[in-house]
Amino acid sequence: MKKISIILVCAMLLFSLAACASNDNPGTPPPAGGDDNQTQTGGNDTSGGGGTDTPPAAGVIEITIPHYKVGANVGALFFLPQVDRFNAKYEGVYKINIEEVPQDDYADKIQQLVQQGMAPALIEGGPQTWLEEVVIPEGMFYDLSTFLAGAPDIADFFLPENIAHNSRSGKLFSLTYPVVRPMTIFYNGDMFSPSKSFAELSWDDVISELGDNKIAFMTSENAWTTMLTLSSMIAAEPGGAELLTNGVVDKITDFSHPAIVNAMTKLQTLLQNHASSNTIGAAYADAANSFMSMNSALIANGPWMVGDFMPDSEDKWSNGFNGDMVRGDVLPGNVGLANVLGYGWWIPSSVPQEQAEAAWAFIAFMMSADELEQYMLAEGGTAPRVPVNDAFLAARADNRILDELINAVNANTIFAPAFADAIPSSVADPEFGKLLPKLIDGSLTAAEFCDELTRIAAETAN
Repeated sequence: MKKISIILVCAMLLFSLAACASNDNPGTPPPAGGDDNQTQTGGNDTSGGGGTDTPPAAGVIEITIPHYKVGANVGALFFLPQVDRFNAKYEGVYKINIEEVPQDDYADKIQQLVQQGMAPALIEGGPQTWLEEVVIPEGMFYDLSTFLAGAPDIADFFLPENIAHNSRSGKLFSLTYPVVRPMTIFYNGDMFSPSKSFAELSWDDVISELGDNKIAFMTSENAWTTMLTLSSMIAAEPGGAELLTNGVVDKITDFSHPAIVNAMTKLQTLLQNHASSNTIGAAYADAANSFMSMNSALIANGPWMVGDFMPDSEDKWSNGFNGDMVRGDVLPGNVGLANVLGYGWWIPSSVPQEQAEAAWAFIAFMMSADELEQYMLAEGGTAPRVPVNDAFLAARADNRILDELINAVNANTIFAPAFADAIPSSVADPEFGKLLPKLIDGSLTAAEFCDELTRIAAETAN
């Protein structure tokens, strides 16, 4: 937690550096099939279970990536145009196709494709337990350090903590964006005026000041906005930030810790008295709509939501809502939620060399300085090890809400991973959300809710 805090605070200074020159060379691929000691996962069918039936143009290496950042998913706003930019830049050489997968089905879909010998050429993440117990130990991946050695323009961008977390016996499993995007809070300044900044207010203070205002909660999908609120409450409790940080590696399976029970008690109060009217059964789109239709005054989310508050997104607004009403701040208790110990983009060792080369080219493109600058302007965050140029700084300053989020961070901000990162994936999604209605209707107390999570964790582990 202290390392993450230092990284984020130092990021404010590093933004003033000049930009590095960009290099189009994505690096040299390793031999076909990855490292000689890597375990193969089946045949070389890289169709990803879908995609186009049209054969690629002569000489073009074409790959299909199953992903959930499509359609109405908020991540599609940046990701799909990025794919288009890559295809335009490498026209006649590489082509990326995206196969739409619902977010709730993504992790299982990826696991199934790999197990069936149909691994796509490039994957972002996957079920964490499966990655840690099967994919990584069995070496079912290309060693990305071999690629990275041939890409000096981006090699120094990545956070050392994440590189260490993704490395096994000198082999690099995956690469995540070298951007830290702490989850924060947005509030409608026309509906709710806190007495102080959220860094100076506890959740108890906020609860006492809310009046009739509501918070955009959800129970469906992964209960994202509700889970983030709970995470910030845990992090603000004594020992809570350390508990969450340690849970990234050693998952929390006993939920009786006072920090969790106390936070769950506060969450129950909010859910029973200040939850948006559509909370039960709400998916992310419903929670976002509640906030952008004046039905909720607050929503916990990541900085990527800033794009929804820009004038070109006004088709999402209703009931008099306007993006100018939105303010951004750290979460109550001076908390920012960020996990730098996750898994990112990886290449299955079963894919042939030419497709691995195309996959790496796309990774290197996404991680280039220009693309990372666009990523931060679109979705927020800071990149402590990526030099940026004056044009980027000026563009960021033009985005009031992004600037507010960055400037809200101070030397005393508590950084910790989200609750979902610290607990078994089988508990985080969907069991946590499925259980929330019982916390809302009072059929479970906060302590009993925690007992249920402990029981579920024990059952799903067997």
